[in-house]
Amino acid sequence: MADTSALALETPSSEAVYRMLRNQIMTCELSPGRLLTERESAVELGLGLSLVHEVLTRLMRDGLVQAVSPGVYRITPLTLKSANDLLTVWTLLAPEMAALGTSRADPQQAAGLRQLMVEGNTVLAGPPDRNRVIRFIDIAEQVFGLVATASRNERLVETYRSLAGETWRVISLILLAADCVDTLLAAGVTWGSTIEDRDGATATQIVRDVTLATHMSAMRVLSNRPGTGGGGVVLPLRR
Repeated sequence: MADTSALALETPSSEAVYRMLRNQIMTCELSPGRLLTERESAVELGLGLSLVHEVLTRLMRDGLVQAVSPGVYRITPLTLKSANDLLTVWTLLAPEMAALGTSRADPQQAAGLRQLMVEGNTVLAGPPDRNRVIRFIDIAEQVFGLVATASRNERLVETYRSLAGETWRVISLILLAADCVDTLLAAGVTWGSTIEDRDGATATQIVRDVTLATHMSAMRVLSNRPGTGGGGVVLPLRR
């Protein structure tokens, strides 16, 4: 599988194993399209089958792995077309979600959003190494999770959750390529400043601009990525 040094020497929690594998999938250290079995993963990680099953099932709900057969999973493939399809939907969804969440946020939610955006920009301002990218993606997920909740629209929350894992995996690759960083930094500053006024219209425009920019960036990064990229990552780029 992958490096297990992130796990503690004692028996790790389900959450720790989930986070380790999720981060490795997000950064493509575990290659898109790779097969994982519960039994082999349990042996390699030195864990029980039930814990591995729980983690892989959770990753499947995130959209990051797909069930192939009982006990066998595939890390969700990443192609130029799949990324394009995904980000086309994200470009339609995210701005409207931002508008609703910004305009309907209660004082506690608004304060949380502002704080998260400050934290995100602080992380993003440093060198875009793996740890910073993982931290930024975690913050970005919290931002949009909070925005979705603040929208008070359960269908919107469900739709966001169905897209989140794959979307943030693509954004991770963009950041690891040091692409679109300035755009994301500017978006964090300007969107953060609109929250106090509950300015949904401005939030819509900010997020629309950044989602379009990240869409173009993703197409650029994936188009230029070789079929067997760094660390053995395989990205079959079929148009």
